[in-house]
Amino acid sequence: MKALKTNIENIAKPAMPFILIGVLKGYINNPIGFIIKSKLSFKKFKRKIELDLPEDFIDSTGFIVWLYIRLTKKIGQKKAFELIRATVLTSGLAIQQANFRTVEDGRCFENLIKYQQKANREGSTKLNTMEIIEQSKTRYEFRVTRCVFYELFTYLKVPELISIMCSIDNAIFNTYLPEKLIFHRNGLNNTIPQGNKYCEFVIENKAGSSPKNDNPIDLYQSGY
Repeated sequence: MKALKTNIENIAKPAMPFILIGVLKGYINNPIGFIIKSKLSFKKFKRKIELDLPEDFIDSTGFIVWLYIRLTKKIGQKKAFELIRATVLTSGLAIQQANFRTVEDGRCFENLIKYQQKANREGSTKLNTMEIIEQSKTRYEFRVTRCVFYELFTYLKVPELISIMCSIDNAIFNTYLPEKLIFHRNGLNNTIPQGNKYCEFVIENKAGSSPKNDNPIDLYQSGY
C-alpha cells in the first residue's frame, strides 16, 4: 500500500480553490472568471486592512470577506451569505479534519484534545487566546477570550460572517466521534459574537476513557 504524503507534523492542505469552484459553479455562471477577478481586485481591498494580524491570515480570511462583498453586489446579501456559508463550512471542515489528523492518527477523545491544543498553538487560530477550564477523562472544557476572526470581520463591517466560523467548530466537534462525544457550549449565547466575554467549548466523553484510534467502521461492524 502506498504511503500517505502526509504525517502528523506535515498535515494535509486541502485545495481550497477547487472547493470554492465546486460550490460556486452550482449557483453562478463562470465561477472561475469570478474568482480570478476577485483575486486581482483583492490586492486593492487588502491595503485597507490595517490590523496587526499575520499576512497569511489576512490573505485567506480577508479574501473570504472580499468574495462575500463581490457576491453581495452580484446576487444580493442573503444569497451571498448562504453561498459563502456553503463554501466556508465545506473548506473549514476539510481544514479541521487535517488539523485533527483524523487520517494520520485516528479519532479518539485523547487525540481530539491533543490536536486541538496543537492547532491552537500552530494553526490559523494561534493568535486566539485560549484558557483550559477542565481536562479529564470524561470532559474537556476550554474558553476562547480573543478571536481573530471576530476582530477581522468586525473591523471590515461584516459581523454576520462570524457565525459561519462558529459553525465550523460545531461541525468538527459534532462529527469527530458522534458515537461517543457530545459537544455543547454550556447554554445559549455563550460566544463572543453573541455578546459573551468568551466563546465556550465543552466536549463530553460519554464512553469514559476511550481506546486509541477508534475506528467507526469497526464500531459499526461490531454492532456498537
